[in-house]
Amino acid sequence: MAKTLKMSKVRPNPNQPREYFDPEKLIELRDSIREHGLMTAIEVRRCDDGDYEIVMGERRYRANEMAGNTTIKVEIVDVPAGIKSFRRAMAENVNRHDMTPIEEGKGYQRILDEDTHEDGTPLAVEDVAAAFGKTLKYVKVRMALLDLIPEIQERVTLGNIGTQAAHRISELTPDNQRAVLKKWAADGMTENELLHFAHQVREQQRQPSMFDVEELTDDEKQERIATQKATRNKLDQIERIRALADELARTPVDDLADALGGELGARLDQLERAAKSIQDAKFQVRQAKAHADARQIVVSNAAARPDLTADPIDAELAELITAASATGEGAAGDATAKTGDTGSAELPELAAA
Repeated sequence: MAKTLKMSKVRPNPNQPREYFDPEKLIELRDSIREHGLMTAIEVRRCDDGDYEIVMGERRYRANEMAGNTTIKVEIVDVPAGIKSFRRAMAENVNRHDMTPIEEGKGYQRILDEDTHEDGTPLAVEDVAAAFGKTLKYVKVRMALLDLIPEIQERVTLGNIGTQAAHRISELTPDNQRAVLKKWAADGMTENELLHFAHQVREQQRQPSMFDVEELTDDEKQERIATQKATRNKLDQIERIRALADELARTPVDDLADALGGELGARLDQLERAAKSIQDAKFQVRQAKAHADARQIVVSNAAARPDLTADPIDAELAELITAASATGEGAAGDATAKTGDTGSAELPELAAA
């Protein structure tokens, strides 16, 4: 049953999972509280000194304080201090869009470190994932973000860098993470470009042999020169085709209809095939540029830490490449934004471990 307490009797939990509160959203909630009042009571636990500590609802508590209220609606719950209280707070926040991936990762890690099963045996990552209605990969990816250097963690928290790209960066050495961050800031990469660039850096970090300089034979040198010339010639031919396409694009519709007659459908299919092939080629050349850029900035070839997710993102990256090849770069960008960032729509009541 809800009751009202003085704000002075309620204090935040210093160990709660939320560390970052979006200022704009706090202001929105403050304004809502001023107009409609606090719609949902916060949960608190009674402390030994007679005050109350927040179990769930610190964001509402902060907005209520910003609204200038001296009292707050609460539900007093019988939850012991420590990890059980922390788990309850995680259960409230884990599916909120404004809980950052870094906060999630820290929360899952703390539960693994401090909580146990009823018989005292340690929890496994699978146990934590099941308790919060998440996939194993989802939890492991967020825990992997704790390997990011602080500068990148801050950008993930602010939403400047997405979870998938951040996960790929987390597999790099600290020096290479800094190099990627510097390149990202200088070039203004999109999220999709950053994901693929970080992937290329990781691949080159894993394969130091790629940097071995071998003396080429005369035949190998001639073969390389021939390949370079042929590849550049192909792109020059595509440029000439572009001029023809521009000419078609300027042709009046009536003239095209008269000129092509019954072949319009077949000719349109012809252009669709050509457009897709050009899009595929563009994507591949963009990947090659990311590869070349990565080769220039890799600082250390030391092996990265073991991949916690056994490379499930590699499969997703392949899907992004397929999507980009099929429908263009925009599709890859959309897929990047969607994969790995979703959890269950509704979190069931969290059972005690």
